Amino acid sequence: MAPVAPMIAGLGLPFVTVDLALRADGVWRVMELGDGQVSDRPTTLEPQTMITALLVAAR
Repeated sequence: MAPVAPMIAGLGLPFVTVDLALRADGVWRVMELGDGQVSDRPTTLEPQTMITALLVAAR
């Protein structure tokens, strides 16, 4: 993530989704980047569970 994080942050978007794929040679490839408008949590996951996970990861 370190190589792409500054580029993604440079977009200045409040929400971003990035799909990555690990190639057979061990190099990560950005497959798709979006502004987060179509992102959602799985319907089987309670909203508070996801919010808590995001807050813990941000620390």
